[in-house]
Amino acid sequence: MQTATQQENTSVLQGAQPMVLGLPEVRCALLVVAVIAQAATILITRPLWQVRDTPVHLPLIDLPQIPFDSWLLITLILVLIRPRVGLVVHAASLLVAFAFDQYRTQPQVIANAVLMLATIENVGLVIVRWFLASLWLWAGTHKLLSPDWFSFGSWNMVEKLHVNPEDFQMLFAYGVSLGEMSVGLLAIFRPRWAAIPCVMMHVGIVIFLSPIFYNHNVSVVPWNLATAVIGGWVMWNSPSIRPQFRWEWITAVVLLVYPAGFYLGLVDHGIASVLYSNHLPEGMVTTKEGAAKISGWGDLHVPFPNERRLLTLYFQRSSQPGDKLHLSEPRPWLGDRYYVLGSDSRLVEQTREQFVQGSEDEVYGMEVESRRIRFLLARAGVKMLRHEGQMTVYAVEIPPKRYRPELLDLLSGMPNLEQINLAGCEVTDEDLKRLPVLPKLVGIGLTDTPVSNATIETLLKQPRLMVIEYQQSNMTLDAILEFERQRPVD
Repeated sequence: MQTATQQENTSVLQGAQPMVLGLPEVRCALLVVAVIAQAATILITRPLWQVRDTPVHLPLIDLPQIPFDSWLLITLILVLIRPRVGLVVHAASLLVAFAFDQYRTQPQVIANAVLMLATIENVGLVIVRWFLASLWLWAGTHKLLSPDWFSFGSWNMVEKLHVNPEDFQMLFAYGVSLGEMSVGLLAIFRPRWAAIPCVMMHVGIVIFLSPIFYNHNVSVVPWNLATAVIGGWVMWNSPSIRPQFRWEWITAVVLLVYPAGFYLGLVDHGIASVLYSNHLPEGMVTTKEGAAKISGWGDLHVPFPNERRLLTLYFQRSSQPGDKLHLSEPRPWLGDRYYVLGSDSRLVEQTREQFVQGSEDEVYGMEVESRRIRFLLARAGVKMLRHEGQMTVYAVEIPPKRYRPELLDLLSGMPNLEQINLAGCEVTDEDLKRLPVLPKLVGIGLTDTPVSNATIETLLKQPRLMVIEYQQSNMTLDAILEFERQRPVD
């Protein structure tokens, strides 16, 4: 049995209203909003849907490539003519386009198609309510669980607000994550209360992404505007607070739980609402010309879909035999991976030690640096040097006045370091035990420091360390000569 409120809501949705294309006028207008948002998204990202040479396609099945941009726009016209049939055709076309190129699995494209469902079918209203509840709840949760969000992620955003990040970063970081979670919880327990926050949040995102502030990621602007309008309407007209039928309970549970699969590597971040948390796998490709991280944007106007399988597929399809890939994984239980491309263009997994070593047939592998660690070091006043034209840091210098033993721990996130300068720092033998093993470290500056001969045993753990600057320290020449004698001969 339906309550009076539920019957009233149902009558609003299904009652005697003027009909257009078989839909009530309001729903038809909202469908137009969703279609325009999807069309705008496809036009903004048009090169993504065409045949291209670079960046390479990432097909699910290797097939001859065909363009999808014009066809997808035609299916959107069909949605306006025959909404139910058109939505089926459009959704099916998107899935086929994804199979031809998984680079296209962008969350805003998927979400726009889901919003259309709410405007066409009564059942869609229920599904989209739980879809949005899951989106908001997990968008905030992923940020709350991300150390990257609480470091460079939120800092970079606060800088664009023209205020001092020192004063407002933590307020912004917690405010955004907890705010998104709060709207998600309202959508679960009091959907009508979520209507106005939905509008405010998504309009606010559009303003923030505009050239006034962040000037970034224009392809998600149409989706945010559509979500502000359609999402607010969905929440205001949600037929009931609690699920009324078994299928609705199942839908709610599945949509609210499945994003957790991201942390097990079972669900892609694009459909798990991992938005702006920066807590994603990354790939660094090393070639004879140098090293570069796998990234997106450019003419495609979208980020690279940083999934483990897609990073390796991109490497396999765009590299030459002997090139190497480091797949950096922020989920520690999944672990980093190291690969070299074999002569038959197959991936060959390596140990870290094999990866960083080179040969006549293989380059010396470069690893992904932690953006969070680089941010924290910069905030601590550590000087970092890069080779000209290279992305990676090869040398760091810690000013004596900024030295803290904890900074040595952070160097684990800078695996490509060749030189460390601690001259003049109050670094002790015990402090240096905190120095992580750095496979490329060849020189360390310990001039005018309190270190003694006891630290030689610690430094022997560095596999390639050859040069120790020890003047005005408590080290002796005999200890340095003994260190050199114990160095393995390549």
